[in-house]
Amino acid sequence: MSAMTWRRAAGAAVAVAGGAAVLLLAGHRLVPGDAGVLLESGLPWVGLAAPVAAVAGAALRSRAAAAAAVAVSAVWAALFVPAYVPGPGAGGAGGGTLAVATLNVGAGNTRVCEALREAAGWGADMVAVQELAGPEECAAEAFGGDGEWVRQGTVGVWSRHPVAAVETLDPSVGWIRGVRLSIRAPEGEVAVVAGHAASLRPGTAGARDGSLRALARSAREADGPVVVLGDLNTAATDRAMGAFSGFGEAQRDAGWGPGFTWPAAAPAVRLDHVLYRGARAVSAEVRPVPGSDHRAVLARLAY
Repeated sequence: MSAMTWRRAAGAAVAVAGGAAVLLLAGHRLVPGDAGVLLESGLPWVGLAAPVAAVAGAALRSRAAAAAAVAVSAVWAALFVPAYVPGPGAGGAGGGTLAVATLNVGAGNTRVCEALREAAGWGADMVAVQELAGPEECAAEAFGGDGEWVRQGTVGVWSRHPVAAVETLDPSVGWIRGVRLSIRAPEGEVAVVAGHAASLRPGTAGARDGSLRALARSAREADGPVVVLGDLNTAATDRAMGAFSGFGEAQRDAGWGPGFTWPAAAPAVRLDHVLYRGARAVSAEVRPVPGSDHRAVLARLAY
């Protein structure tokens, strides 16, 4: 085989691979079952096919490979550039603002108290915490005497403002991993749903989806402004997030970039979310949490 023939064959192979990436990006909703969930969890990374095809196209002097790079880039940009560049947010807003945060401290974290003390210094009006395994006194010490601390099962919420109407939630996992409550904020009551959805492992997508639906149902039942905080074990690109249709997503609406939160050392997917209805996201960011395998999400909402 001559060098020219080899380059043509290699260029064609790269073009086919690029075409497959385009199909996966554009048609990810058509991939069923666990394979579809896995694909959607890592969907932004499919875009890496574009630079690979571009480099291969240049090295092989292949127009087909270069065209594949352009096609992958175009589809990826259409899907993700709007989500990675801050927009105006969703929903309406009155004269109030709330700074909120959610963090999974990790059940085996030996630095939980340090993590909570750090969270207390973020200036948030409300902090939701998942995978609490230690005593409540740790949170009381971390957040000090101001505000109120509510813990139900492995989920806790600290609020700077008075708390009312506390209701425990079992997001279809068999034990308490959620709470719904009302915050009496200065500009009016805000409903809060804080939860930890079922974990996602091979063959468990149905259980995870049911867990999300349970949390979404609780959020939809609330009146007025609603904020959902938690580790949803669901990527922002996962079809299961459709359970929260009609809710804004703070990182998508007001944050720069993908806002990946897991794993903390090299984040590749966003599992932790701030969702809202009847409000508008003003800003969103992620921050490291001492000892945890998740990063925290912070957002400022106007309502």
